[in-house]
This record gives sequence, structure tokens and C-alpha cells, in this order.
Amino acid sequence: MYFSKKINSLFVFFILLFTITGLAFGEQVTLSMLCWEGYAKPYVEQYKKLIKKKYNVDIEIDISNLSDPGEFWEKSRGKKVDIISPAHNLLKSKQWPFIRGKIALPVNLDNIPNYNHIIPFLKKNSFVSDTDNIYAVPYTMGTYGLAYNADKVEKPGSWDVLWSDAAKNKITLSKDYSDCNVYVTALLLGAAYENLYDYDKLISQINKNTLQTKLNQLVHNTHSLWQGTADYKEFKNLIYASTWGYAVAQANQNGGNWKMATPKEGTTMWVDHWVVTYALKDQPLKRKLAEEWINYSLSPELQIGVIRNWGVAPVVSNINDRLTENEISIYKSGDNEYWQKLSMWENQTARTRNGYKKMWDIAQTAR
Repeated sequence: MYFSKKINSLFVFFILLFTITGLAFGEQVTLSMLCWEGYAKPYVEQYKKLIKKKYNVDIEIDISNLSDPGEFWEKSRGKKVDIISPAHNLLKSKQWPFIRGKIALPVNLDNIPNYNHIIPFLKKNSFVSDTDNIYAVPYTMGTYGLAYNADKVEKPGSWDVLWSDAAKNKITLSKDYSDCNVYVTALLLGAAYENLYDYDKLISQINKNTLQTKLNQLVHNTHSLWQGTADYKEFKNLIYASTWGYAVAQANQNGGNWKMATPKEGTTMWVDHWVVTYALKDQPLKRKLAEEWINYSLSPELQIGVIRNWGVAPVVSNINDRLTENEISIYKSGDNEYWQKLSMWENQTARTRNGYKKMWDIAQTAR
């Protein structure tokens, strides 16, 4: 009798173990992912092989792309997606309180050993963590930067080139991230980083009319206003662009010679992160596999891919031996000192968002 009970207990134990880990019967799992285009699809097949080998799980990734950051909140709150890729400043925003609202789950860094390779200033940064937990892991980053056509102009040292006569009708700017154009204009006029994200602080430092006039002049100089990403096909006729870097990579892949400048006035930046949503709160296997995806995204293969496929910067410091000197120089790969001197976008109040939108609407009439 004792022996029989022991056997039964062991049987129950192993059944529970296999249920939790998914190692038993080649379990099938689907993870739903909402991310920016290109962040996941090229790498899914290799990830599936990794999971099959390590866990004996057949995994599928259901990928959706988006055009508006608000979709991250809408679909996460509705438990319609398991993993998302928002920028750093969304998680603690009042508009989309992922952390405070417990929509983002804390990550277990034991399942993400590649986190050790992330450059120091991005680790446990205040945008995505609290006293006890980290709720997001960086994947890639970049600037709303100043790109230039190296075949036509010398490397600029200041944002002021966008206002030059030579640049008239030969520049492109973002339309849907219009506040970034306010940041650029304010930086040129001497704004401090800490004042960029607060309308009242900014206009207390820089005269509102002066800022508006300068913004009007900038928009008047544009050839185009891009949405989503800049159109690299236009770049052959341009000399400057304010861009994430994607279009720079595409232009260069098609015979261009575009590079990124480092304006003396400073530059703002974004960091896109992977976040596991509360749709997986009570699903330990899927949650662990989601963290395996995050760890995989920090591997050399994917981190080199963010440079060569998308023209943006890696977040790790262990790949420079696999990059060209030019890639290291352009994307400041592993350069913690460079990146920590830039300004990570901060959250805005409704007053600030509305104030900048009004300024942008006025500026567009100058075209």
C-alpha cells in the first residue's frame, strides 16, 4: 500500500511538473505579439527552433504591427496581446499607466541572462522600474536625429543647418511626432533638456513668439513631412533629414551615402522595450517563453540586425567585434557615455501635448 501511494504521488508530481514546464507531450503554444514592423518577423523561425530544442514545445508567434502607440494600451488592457514593444516613456505615463495599472508584468531576469550585456545606463532605468521590479527590457534605441547626405554636404555640427537657405525644400521632418520638431527648435534656441517636456517651463525659458516663429521657419523649409518612417526614395533629392535612422539604412542600401550627425545643442532619443502583459499573469509556461523571446532579442544575431536591417542602435555592449568600424561609429554601439548624454523622451501633461500641438498646427500653415 505504501509503495502504491508513493508511485501515485510521483506520478501526480511529474504530471504537474510537465504541465507547468510544457516539457511533456510536445505542447503547442501561441504567443500574440504587438510590435513595430520588422521587430519580430525576421527572427521567428530561429526562435521556434530554440524553443523546440530547449522545451520540446511547438510555439507559434501571432504578430501584429501598429501605427499608433495608443494601440499598445488598448490591446494590452483588453488582454488581446501577450508581448508588446513600446517606447520607454509609455509605461509610467498618466495616459497609459502600464505599471501603476498592473498591465505590465514584472520580468524575471533569471530567465533573461543576456540582460547582463545591456549598456549600463539602460539597466533598471527609472522609466521602466520601481523599487522592487523591472517591467520592461530594452531592445533597440535611436535618436530623432539629424541625418545628412555625405555626398552633397559636410557633416553638420548644429541643428541650424535645417534653417539655412541651402536646405530650403531639401529636408524632411516627422509629421506624426510633431513634438520632436518643437524639441529640435527649442534646443537650437538654447533650451535645457529638463524643460523640453513641460510647456510652461519651456516658454518661461524661451519666448513663446520666438519659438513659434522659428518653428514656422523650419516647416517652411521642408520638402516633405513623413509619417511612420521617412521615405528613403526621396533621399536622393535631399541633403538633410530628421529621422529615426530606418530610412538612412534603406537609402544606403540603395546606393546612398547618408550619415548621422551629433548636433552641439543636443538630441532627444527613444528606447523601445519588450513588455509582457497581464494576459500571461496566470500562464507560467507562456510567461517563461515570452521571457525567452526577450532574452533572444538581446542575442548578437538580433542586436546586429537592428543596425543592418533597420538603421537604429543596439542596446548591448558585446557585439562590436562583429561590426565594422563604420557601424560602430555611426550607431555608437556600446558607447554608454555617448547615449547617457542624450535626452530620453519624458512624459507630457495634457497641457503640454495640447500646447505643442497648437504650435505645430500654426507652423504647418507656413508651408
